[in-house]
Amino acid sequence: MKHAGTARLFALLTLFAVVFGAESSFSQPEQSRETILRLHGSNTIGAKLAPDLAQAFLRQLGADSVKQIELVKDTETDVEGYFSARKQSKVIEIRAHGSATAFKGLKEQRCDIGMASRKINENELNELAFLGDMSSSACEHVLALDGVAVIVNPANAAVTKLSFPQLADLFSGNIKNWSELSWSSGQVTLHARDENSGTHDTFKQLILTGKKLDESAKRWDANEQLADAVAADAHAVGYCALPNVKSNKALAISDGGPAVRPTVFTVAAEDYPVSRRLHLYSPARPENKCTKDFIEFALSKEGQALVKKHKFVDLTITAEQRKLEAAPGNIQNHKVLFNYLTSVGGAKRLSASFRFKGESFELDSRAVRDVERLAEFLAENQPTDIVLAGFSASAGDAPEYEKIQGIADSSASYAKNLELSCKRAEAVKKALNSRGINVQEILCVGSEMPIASNHTEAGRAKNRRVEVWLR
Repeated sequence: MKHAGTARLFALLTLFAVVFGAESSFSQPEQSRETILRLHGSNTIGAKLAPDLAQAFLRQLGADSVKQIELVKDTETDVEGYFSARKQSKVIEIRAHGSATAFKGLKEQRCDIGMASRKINENELNELAFLGDMSSSACEHVLALDGVAVIVNPANAAVTKLSFPQLADLFSGNIKNWSELSWSSGQVTLHARDENSGTHDTFKQLILTGKKLDESAKRWDANEQLADAVAADAHAVGYCALPNVKSNKALAISDGGPAVRPTVFTVAAEDYPVSRRLHLYSPARPENKCTKDFIEFALSKEGQALVKKHKFVDLTITAEQRKLEAAPGNIQNHKVLFNYLTSVGGAKRLSASFRFKGESFELDSRAVRDVERLAEFLAENQPTDIVLAGFSASAGDAPEYEKIQGIADSSASYAKNLELSCKRAEAVKKALNSRGINVQEILCVGSEMPIASNHTEAGRAKNRRVEVWLR
């Protein structure tokens, strides 16, 4: 009987333990895992920069710890933040299979933000119209700037600069031996990015312009792999994002203007002919609150510090003394040019050059935000004089604009282009005045000092600009 009583007591205690243990377990919520944001697109952005931004963003949200889970090297990553108070993990999904997949992902609503190392094209604009005007500042956000660097092996000492036509001949296979470019004889080895790459798309649009990439080119789905391949071959030439140049030599490039090397300033001012913008695209009215919050974080000082850390060119405005040289063959009006050169002589130029939507006087998506950045910069630095210098393209600038406006006279005269450059400078002045910034002088430079070819729309878009100078 004694043993039976002990057994019953033991069974009763076991039952209590099970019941109270169950209640205790019910009072402890199970850990949950939630994907709060999905970024798809450019490998240039998505390989390293986006994961770092995602980690910093999750910490800002209050994550106690953050880890990066690399599913496929440089292309598929989950960034997970753990929030101990809620026993919850929040995940940011990053899929970096090329810029084309950004717009496909937005169209199919498989991502919240599209990462693109090129501008959205006309077809994509039309397909994504249900999300808003993707070329507007509400949808198109310039995250950083980058130069598509043309790189050769350091052993290639003779070749220091190339023009767009020479590059097109190299990569289309018309130039097959380095001896054709005044270097020791050797078969050219071509390296190029894959078809989904925004880096390749930019290179194809700006350099190849209709020519076909030579079939002998070795294709790479990541910038770092391409740079390593060029570094291993004395006769190699390739192109990659500026942060991935590594030990290779980046060439100076010319497109109808002076040959310009890719530096932080020349890329920031978009003077380097193969400079490009790195974009984040989002719906105009995103349903996911994290979409807007992440974009604002990426464009904040903390986000831009990470851009700089990864050796992209951040959007922070800087001032630099610039040496100006006019190519004799490009001078059209000595008086106009002399006035510009003497007015800005000894002044410092800002890294922000204002550009416009097409042939209009409407500021583009970068310029809209640069107005705010410029206001902050001027408040901190308080220069004596602010000078705005407006420029236009020559061939095609006036006719295209006048067609839009329905103006009868469609001659691309020098005087008309000079007038257009004045109106662009006035548009920037008006935007700055609305922020309480007083502009001391406007210079109308017209189509003088082109930095790119006027024979392509991409070149004309670069030439239509307003420079900011401080005295």
